[in-house]
Amino acid sequence: MSTVARTGILARGCILVTLCLFAGCSRSPLYSDLTETQANEVQAALLLAGIDARKAAMVKTKDWSIEVDRTDIPHAMSVLTAAGLPRQPLRTLGEVFPKDGFVSSPLEERARYVFALSQEIEQTLLQLDGVVDARVHIAMPESNVFDDKPPSASASVVIIEQPGARLEARETDIKAIVTDGVEGLNDINRVTVKFFTRRAADSIGTAAQSGRPNRRPDSREGA
Repeated sequence: MSTVARTGILARGCILVTLCLFAGCSRSPLYSDLTETQANEVQAALLLAGIDARKAAMVKTKDWSIEVDRTDIPHAMSVLTAAGLPRQPLRTLGEVFPKDGFVSSPLEERARYVFALSQEIEQTLLQLDGVVDARVHIAMPESNVFDDKPPSASASVVIIEQPGARLEARETDIKAIVTDGVEGLNDINRVTVKFFTRRAADSIGTAAQSGRPNRRPDSREGA
């Protein structure tokens, strides 16, 4: 093989290596410090949207990161915002009530219990198809052993749904889930539910590219 031919091969090889390096450098971490479940959900949503998302294990921790091409970051963020991802892990009753041996006041115990109960119900509502996010606010009056008819508890529920989910049709089911999950809440009419629609991913991306601020999600109160 002539010197000229070898030089041409080496030159093409160097160009190929350079292009590969540039291709690798064009990728950027989108999220890091994710659990494997969070990373899987994020990656699945991005792949379904046609975005080449790659999951990678972080070196010094047991967490995961998601990488995309830099040019895909705006679209990727709009997709994840519309899907409510990555989901923040909710605290369980065991985490809110750790067995640390310390004695809390009745007021503190009550506040922690109501908070933990809200988290548990939110986790249940998040399992419903079409729910992007859920918030539950419980009002639980103090009980009095001398009351023949103690005041009923009440709850306010906020549901963020995907466009087109139409979860208003399941309002009665949502109220029943909350009513059955809260002690002292015996009247389903003491539960109010409001539904909000998360802006679709394509409209979020269009607004971001045009420089217009996103409007607040459409809201409507369940009948």
